[in-house]
Amino acid sequence: MADWKSLPDTLDPDVRNLVEQLRRYKDRSGLSLAALAERTLHSKSSWERYLNGKALPPRQAVESLGRAVDADSARLAALWELAERAWSGREAPGRRAPADSPASTVATPPEATPPEATPPAGRAPARRTLLTAASILAVLALGAAAVWWWGPDDEARPRSASPSHSAAGELYTHCFQESCAGKDPKEMGCAGDAWTSALTRFHGVYVELRYSDSCKAAWSRISWGHPGDIAKVVAAEHASYQDKVHYDTDIYSPMVASATPSEARACTVLTSGAHDCTKPGGSAHLTEAPEPPASDTPRGTVRTHA
Repeated sequence: MADWKSLPDTLDPDVRNLVEQLRRYKDRSGLSLAALAERTLHSKSSWERYLNGKALPPRQAVESLGRAVDADSARLAALWELAERAWSGREAPGRRAPADSPASTVATPPEATPPEATPPAGRAPARRTLLTAASILAVLALGAAAVWWWGPDDEARPRSASPSHSAAGELYTHCFQESCAGKDPKEMGCAGDAWTSALTRFHGVYVELRYSDSCKAAWSRISWGHPGDIAKVVAAEHASYQDKVHYDTDIYSPMVASATPSEARACTVLTSGAHDCTKPGGSAHLTEAPEPPASDTPRGTVRTHA
């Protein structure tokens, strides 16, 4: 049995349950952290952080550990889902977050009625009613916009729209650093402030390293490609995720945790087998890859980038 450090008292119960279960599986397997790193492709230092409650392990890491120790994958997946919700501050369905939990500190739109001294009698009720009605209308408008954006028809979404910004211009995201690993940057709201940190062109295909300062995460995006071409992002600790062009000319990968752009690279693997990567990301905001010629874009599609 490993001599584990006590987990932080501030750790959410759902995160604690996941970490304790991972510790038990690791102890029963008899694997050292170094051996676990070899079997899961997540570094020894990463597992030290995950198993001591310093960082939430990405889903891929949990699944890899489960396979390595022949654990109950369904149980681990359920524990991870609850832990990820708690870590990112999202309340689980049917469960009310305690007052001091991360969910209670999630940023909310500013209150419509500013605090003020008690107004003269006979005037405050009317003004307060008007402001409350305006607030309700604003919330309903934002809700309708969210339903329209997250509808099933991806091809109908204009590129200029951004689901991650409120009417006041604030950016709302659903993950941060480690909890973003393996997630879709658009679904997590990380595409709202994304910028190109590294760029190269390989056999006519543009390869970009995209980065979100709010999420502290990076991903790969390729443009001017062909169905089957792969966009792959590789983190400094060798964690990587990828996706391929399905029917258009561009695709983006899931994210890797990246405290700075320099901790990640964007790569592509073409259908010919040729492959190349960008340099690690820099601090300059580079010009994004241009739109492909109209003749290269399948008719009837609308290109949407993250």
